[in-house]
Amino acid sequence: MYQTQFFQASDNDELVKLITTIFHTSHDGLAICDKNGHVLLYNEAYLHITGVPAEVLNRYSFIEQKEMHMVPDSSAARAIQTKQIHSVVIDYANGRKAINTATPLLDENQELLFVVGNVRDITELNQLQQELEETRQINSAFQQALEQIQNEMGFEGQLIYRSNVMHRIVSLAQRFARNDSPILLLGESGVGKDVLASYIHAKSGRTGDFIKINCGAIPDHLLESELFGYEKGAFTGASQSKEGLLELAHSGTIFLDEVGDLPFPLQFKLLNVLQDGKIRRLGGKTARQVNMRIIAATNSDLEEMVERKQFRQDLYYRLNVLSISVPPLRDRREDIPALIFYFLKMLEKKYQQEMRVEPEALEALMEYEWPGNTRELKNVVERSYHMCENGKITIDQLPASIRKSQQSSLPLQLAKMDQSLPLKEAVDRFEREYIQRLLQETGTMQECADRLGVNISTLVRKKRSLGIKL
Repeated sequence: MYQTQFFQASDNDELVKLITTIFHTSHDGLAICDKNGHVLLYNEAYLHITGVPAEVLNRYSFIEQKEMHMVPDSSAARAIQTKQIHSVVIDYANGRKAINTATPLLDENQELLFVVGNVRDITELNQLQQELEETRQINSAFQQALEQIQNEMGFEGQLIYRSNVMHRIVSLAQRFARNDSPILLLGESGVGKDVLASYIHAKSGRTGDFIKINCGAIPDHLLESELFGYEKGAFTGASQSKEGLLELAHSGTIFLDEVGDLPFPLQFKLLNVLQDGKIRRLGGKTARQVNMRIIAATNSDLEEMVERKQFRQDLYYRLNVLSISVPPLRDRREDIPALIFYFLKMLEKKYQQEMRVEPEALEALMEYEWPGNTRELKNVVERSYHMCENGKITIDQLPASIRKSQQSSLPLQLAKMDQSLPLKEAVDRFEREYIQRLLQETGTMQECADRLGVNISTLVRKKRSLGIKL
């Protein structure tokens, strides 16, 4: 109603000026052609979205453009042939994706007069859909981590993992748990040897306690009394007798962490316990029989210590009946999302506030080398949890050492590249060919990401940025 009054109040020149202004300021591309497809009018948005030069529109009809493959498709050419409205999604050569709709205008005899073409850019919408798919894949990874966590519930010191290497280690630990032979756990500090020891005890069926002692944390002069206990009057201040940790582990498991730090004189006494199954308290005369399982752990090279006469060879052989080597976190990156998820859930349960990790932050956490292993990861997650705002852990909340350490793993063989290529173009070309080959060799996106040593969200972004269609 208001538009009718406005047009009636305006003369023809003003009306033409208004329509022309609307036509040329439209965000959608607009183009009008006659019944033969010759372009009569178009706006700048049409040129920008389609990438078709103005000289092509001025010289060639829509039908000719399609026949000469100047454009991938043309809804206008179809509308001219059928006198029906046609819409088609076109990927133009300039990298833009658009919905191309052509509407025929007919006279009273149903003869074609003109065709009005509308081109709507959906490139950004398509990118949003890709980002949504990326988020879905990340959420799927977290869901798999949750399922893994749920499957491993029911014991003290839960093992959180998704990697194949940790699956094999857990299977091995379950087998070792069925007997009483000593176990030696090897691996860097912070990889979770204590958690694995607790798991073995829980699966062993032993009715006693799990007793843990860090051999490097207790002064040498106190360690013997802690391990073996003492009788009343054994030394000054011993006003009453005390059970040692080895005695307390009867029917259970004693976990000797950092066993490489055990003083040399105590190594002989421990060897006797392993051989005889008996202990004698300090100042005591009676040997007590103990039925315990010994699990030792170290991040030291015990074989080298044996060669340097810093560790008894006979004790090393006695402790190393069964051994498990736990790899560092940087060698089992599939476990990182599961561990992050688990640590976050523990914090959310404690502080009653949910938190999520932004994809960029997760990628940085996945690519970091983690010299402190799981212990360092737990510290970073807890720190980031308390630093974040609006329920999101972003890359800005991560320590500077992690933000600075992001690395792009570049292939080593660049010899076959053209020497005249700019560096970025050469790297992009090599990455594109390398990823395409791996995608063809592997069966799934996850397997390809594992081969590349990146998380799946990084692979999705790489595919999009490099234009990989596989």
